[in-house]
Amino acid sequence: MIVDVSATGHTVDESVDVVVVGSGAGGAPLAASLAERGFSVALLEEGRQVSKPDFNRKLGDMFRLMYRDQGITSTLGFPGVPLPLGCTLGGTTTINSGTMFRTPDRVLHRWGRDLGLRGVTPEDLAPYYERVERDTHVQPVKPHLWGKNADVIRRGAGALGLSHGPLHRNVSDHCKGSGVCCFGCPEDGKQPMHLTYIPRADAAGARIYTRVKVKRVLVERGVAVGVEGHAAHGVTRDAARSVRVRVRARAVVVACGAVYSPVLLLSNGLANQSGELGKNLTIHPASRVAALFDEELDGWRGVPQGYMVDEYKDEGIMLEGAQGPPDLIGPGLPFVGREFKRLVSELRHIAIFGVMVSDTSHGRVWNVAGKPVMTYQLNRFDTERMVKGVGVLARIYFAAGAKRVMPSVYGFTDMRRPDDVAIFTGSEVRASDLELMAFHPLGTCRMGVDPRRSVVDEDLRAHDLRDLWVVDGSVFPSSLGVNPQETIMAFSLRAADRLAAQLGG
Repeated sequence: MIVDVSATGHTVDESVDVVVVGSGAGGAPLAASLAERGFSVALLEEGRQVSKPDFNRKLGDMFRLMYRDQGITSTLGFPGVPLPLGCTLGGTTTINSGTMFRTPDRVLHRWGRDLGLRGVTPEDLAPYYERVERDTHVQPVKPHLWGKNADVIRRGAGALGLSHGPLHRNVSDHCKGSGVCCFGCPEDGKQPMHLTYIPRADAAGARIYTRVKVKRVLVERGVAVGVEGHAAHGVTRDAARSVRVRVRARAVVVACGAVYSPVLLLSNGLANQSGELGKNLTIHPASRVAALFDEELDGWRGVPQGYMVDEYKDEGIMLEGAQGPPDLIGPGLPFVGREFKRLVSELRHIAIFGVMVSDTSHGRVWNVAGKPVMTYQLNRFDTERMVKGVGVLARIYFAAGAKRVMPSVYGFTDMRRPDDVAIFTGSEVRASDLELMAFHPLGTCRMGVDPRRSVVDEDLRAHDLRDLWVVDGSVFPSSLGVNPQETIMAFSLRAADRLAAQLGG
């Protein structure tokens, strides 16, 4: 049963084998796996339960319903980088594009070589990836669903001889290419946690509580023994905090994501013997490039992120679809006044694609009165790769017949001919000239074999607090270079195996 604590107003006070804080790609698979083995599990989520009837395609409503801070979460730096996060049962999987990748072998080999992580090889992770792909119906986007926005890239990349192809997504046969993957799928086509692992956990007897704000990790004699919190919203404004939630457990799993997991632990003064907690933040900085064509594209029809160009993946540069509904894409176009009006009137002819960089830059999550503040500065190396990626995408557009290419880069918002691309890539572009966004925070509770340099071990157990586990993207010690949700799920199932062995089942 799924219980909205704010709606019931009832105090929760119980004991289980495992309490999991967070229901996204890290928490949900582990909760389902352990519950199906017969362990008693409590899954706590700050957001509310949402489902198909809630997804009305109105962006303002969806931002308020499912996005943390209504979608305006951002890093501090030059430039500041918007970093939208989900706050709902299923976490950010409910509002992402559904893109699924296995982490490149070269990244895992580097972790083994440089950090001594010997148990996270491609061979070790393969069975977990296979389970995730089976459980969430991972498959390539079908041609009739990727839309004309992808056709443009396919045409241009093919003309230039670049490697390209459809992305893989967690999606059922219900997908109709509605174009609103990031605002709740109205067809239940995308298969996030609230349609996959959470129903399995529920069916296996897990106790699932929504709208719970966890504030404390309970510790006795150096052992994590549970969590405490209160109703996150609802009841009445004055009474919400008085609705207490207390769950004692044999093991505590923190799965709040790379922004909120370190804040919870820092607020409690836990798991920071190394001094690394909250540090090493990577975010996969990205920028979008628009292009105007003679042909009508209606780029919002079809899967928004259905296609990729992976020619430069080994350099840490990925090009992926970045379309969206007109009321999202239109206001983001460059220029103002009459020229902006002209562009908006030609929105049906505009393609949008994205450039994503596997960042070597590092930021930090700070705990400020129990809330996160993120600082991040793009370094010169990552800036240069972003410029290269934008240049590649511009050349693809021109090869596909674009009349104008419009990067999100100050001073270069309008390219009219292919020669303009060479001028752009040969110019001095500063990080602050780039209009960036990001979607994949990682690294703030990094794993490693050395307790002096990491927060958790390679099984995801905290080095300096028994029976505390961190299971989300915060544990990855570097940027992955690809969308991380499949790897987070794979590590979650792997951690469930390790935890079950520890508990004796």
